[in-house]
Amino acid sequence: MTRGRANPSRRGVLALGAGALGTLAGSGRGGAQPGAKPALVRIGHLTAPRAWVIGRHDGAFEAALGTRVEWFPFPSGGLALQMLAAGRLDLAIFGSAPIVAGLGRGLPIQILGSPEVVATSERLVVRPAITEIKQLEGKRIAVAPSSTMACALDAVIRINRLDPAAIKRLPLGQPETIAAWTRGDIDGTYINGPFWGDLLGSGGRQLLVSGDLQPHGFLFWNSAVVRTDFAQRWPETVIAWLRTVQAQLDRYRADPEGTARTLAEDFGAPFEPLRDTLAGLSYPTAQEQLGPKYWGRTAKANAAPFLKALSDTADFLIETGEIKRGGIPAALGPFVNYDLLNRAFPA
Repeated sequence: MTRGRANPSRRGVLALGAGALGTLAGSGRGGAQPGAKPALVRIGHLTAPRAWVIGRHDGAFEAALGTRVEWFPFPSGGLALQMLAAGRLDLAIFGSAPIVAGLGRGLPIQILGSPEVVATSERLVVRPAITEIKQLEGKRIAVAPSSTMACALDAVIRINRLDPAAIKRLPLGQPETIAAWTRGDIDGTYINGPFWGDLLGSGGRQLLVSGDLQPHGFLFWNSAVVRTDFAQRWPETVIAWLRTVQAQLDRYRADPEGTARTLAEDFGAPFEPLRDTLAGLSYPTAQEQLGPKYWGRTAKANAAPFLKALSDTADFLIETGEIKRGGIPAALGPFVNYDLLNRAFPA
């Protein structure tokens, strides 16, 4: 298994080279022969364990795809964008905010639903002396660059009318954040599980979870993503991958404790924080994702909640300076590959 270790800066992740994108977008055009399979499929996943990655443990994806699979972990969506831009990943699941940032920079990727919706898996954890949100001003807060946590932290600042200039945000990957916390270099962090388990276990205080932001109109989720050229060349492989992801989530729903124990052993992570992290996400079925409460079954369903949330996320990233207004089209539905979703999961 190949491991990615880079930790790009927030701006650097978004500065995707136009030449590289043009080369990637133009490569591999044309459909494969019927029944043909790619020699290798490169799948990306967050370093924080996720329920669907249980299929890595027993070769479920190799069996379903009928080809060799390589797994590439990344600490946040920012690095996933770099790897996709460089053609080092074919398929991945990561956060909605970095996906929109990638689209805003012209990255040729397509969205394939939202198998994970964030509730309590991402948390704002601070030193015990910090008892209220207002006290974040004047503090050093770490957050993974170009991640849903970074976007959530911006939402916290906006909702609570904090002075963003008064908060020193440090762009650290989550493992590096643990080290910075231990050294006393930071006062808090917006962090994913199970990493927050280490902080809470050492006296950290939880101020809020991402689900607390939903009533204010901020919705965060993890989407399945495919490189556009890979989807064009290997649509049947993408369909098989989507079905396999859902099959692994069905395994988790049937046995959440057993899945968590296996992943804890595989990742060398403590069981209870990992179990609570998995439980901190909701897992809509494929039929639910393609229903009226999520994406709908066609790009024309502009009122579908998650299509609207994509546009809202784009507006938010424009206002915070992550992307330029001219980079995002008025309609984001065309970036969702409804054809492959409907073929994978017919009504």
